[in-house]
Amino acid sequence: KILIARGAEILLTPGHLGTDGAIEEVYNRVREDPDRYFMTDQFNNEANWRAHYTQTAEEIISQTQGRVNKIVATMGTTGTVMGLARRFREYDARVEIIGVEPYLGHRIQGLKNLKEAYRPEIFDKRFLHKKVNIEDEEAFEMTRRLGREEGLLVGMSSGAAMVIAAREALSMKEGTIVVIFPDSGERYLSTPLFAPKKKVDIKLFNTLSRSKEAFEPVRPGMVSVYSCGPTANARMHLGECRRFIFSDLLCRYLQFRGYEVSHIMNITDLDDKTLQGSESSGESLLKFTKGYIDLFMQDLAALRIQPADKYPKTSEHVDDMVALAQRLVDKGIAYEKLRSLYFNITAFPDYGKLSGVDLNKIRLGATVDLDEYEKNNPRDFTLMKRAKLSELKRGTYIKTPWGNVRPSWHLQCAAISMKYLGESFDIHTSSRERVFPHHENVLAIAKAINGRSSARFWIHSEGVAPEGNTEGIRTELPTLAALLDQGVSAREIRFWMISHHYRKPLTFSAHRLSQAANSLKRLDSCVHALMAVKEGKPYSEIDQIVYDIKQGFINAMDDDLDFPQALAMLYQTVKQVNLLIQEHRMSPEDAQKILGAFKTIDSVMQVLDFNPFKLSPDISALIAEREEARRTGDFERADKIRETLHQMGIRLHDKKL
Repeated sequence: KILIARGAEILLTPGHLGTDGAIEEVYNRVREDPDRYFMTDQFNNEANWRAHYTQTAEEIISQTQGRVNKIVATMGTTGTVMGLARRFREYDARVEIIGVEPYLGHRIQGLKNLKEAYRPEIFDKRFLHKKVNIEDEEAFEMTRRLGREEGLLVGMSSGAAMVIAAREALSMKEGTIVVIFPDSGERYLSTPLFAPKKKVDIKLFNTLSRSKEAFEPVRPGMVSVYSCGPTANARMHLGECRRFIFSDLLCRYLQFRGYEVSHIMNITDLDDKTLQGSESSGESLLKFTKGYIDLFMQDLAALRIQPADKYPKTSEHVDDMVALAQRLVDKGIAYEKLRSLYFNITAFPDYGKLSGVDLNKIRLGATVDLDEYEKNNPRDFTLMKRAKLSELKRGTYIKTPWGNVRPSWHLQCAAISMKYLGESFDIHTSSRERVFPHHENVLAIAKAINGRSSARFWIHSEGVAPEGNTEGIRTELPTLAALLDQGVSAREIRFWMISHHYRKPLTFSAHRLSQAANSLKRLDSCVHALMAVKEGKPYSEIDQIVYDIKQGFINAMDDDLDFPQALAMLYQTVKQVNLLIQEHRMSPEDAQKILGAFKTIDSVMQVLDFNPFKLSPDISALIAEREEARRTGDFERADKIRETLHQMGIRLHDKKL
């Protein structure tokens, strides 16, 4: 805007070309019309580095009285580091000149990775003592700290330089470090860099708006999540596994991105299914449901699902449900009829917004029950259901002003979620099949109470269907326990489920699960190979690989938890890493760096196997026999043993004899 006000013509080059696009355009214009355009050409002009040779270097010598040990500067045009390096080579060659460079694919404005664009021809790597790469978030956070703690309003490049200077200081007992701040911070005031709250660029698909939305929590830095939990009457089947794995993936990733997450998951232990189950078993309701709750917790642990902060049970919150129902009655939204309490949807014009359902097209008897004939409108839903004689006999009911009743599933979720997370929280999660009528009814209750949705984001995972399901023929999904008994690992099930996008349906078959298990073995083999690296030459670009792993994972997951895209990146990395290991171009230190990056992202995935690989005596004997066969030149025997080991799941990477 300032340049335009001064009469300048602004030409924008394609953003994906970065600095290269601007350089190409400038060179082209100056070449074609030299009388009109002037070009300083910082990337080729010796005056660039000479300015720092004659001025910046002399200022450093003067202001430190020549007592300087290290100088840290970032690399854009590279004029600063080149001028300083040349001058101090003459003045005192012991002074280390350290260049700071971003990784490929970085977002630090003002800097460039010398491999991603035209290389400045004034740059000569021989003059640098070392070149260090810097991660984006480290540079951004240091930039904010310099403003907050030191009162220095500087730019991203300055923050990058300060990170490395501080890191170098940690390795020194004494001495002086000079760090060059190449840019001021005013130009960044229009960016999120100095925003008062941390901005994480996550987009999530909100069922309420039917679109991806930028996620920002109600309270900065904190996320409140409510997940529909289990009904304590049966073991977890695959459809439920996917729902709970998804909520775990969501919460883990939000924590990975720096949020403090408060996760609440209800447990339904008072409804038709639990009452019928306890009566059939001859057990008390408490004993019957406790058994299944304990098994549910075991299944969660097997699937590597971290526990929620709280698991409130329906039976322990009936007073909250009665109080919420009374508020609906007071507002004229709920009405009592023959000792049951109903929600009057005609008094709520927004009904259907979440699911998109057309009330006029609801098939009575199919999507809406007709057993409560006493409703004013058959489309009204139940809040409190009149107790049965058998429930009166067993004492499994609630005494209320409307009669002896049991709370509906919808009222349970609404009351518990608002009790623990407030009347406005961040995320409500469950599976697609619960959007209508369950979540539509929960949303209606909340909006009738406070005029808005209780959750800002409603996020639903798709379900799991058995292979071969046809109309009229229903095949039941197996339980997690049944698959574990068949020898399938819970880790394989988790990997199979998260390797497909959560908003795409899954079809279960033994073959599909087997394919996922084989894909997981590729990752396991790479991890185990990295753990076995004992020797090898250091790989110069190992830090770039580490950066690509972390940043590729973030880029994919920030886009509506697109784990399949993250997985594609991971397989590319595995291919590259395996090749480096086979060619002995990776040192043990390099291997540990890659393993560290894998462990970082696996804090979200929870599928990798980092247990030391221990061979049985039989396998160890076969490997020793094969090595002897190779040593003596019996390669036919060696190949046969290799094939035997491969069939046992053992893959060997040979060294040269």
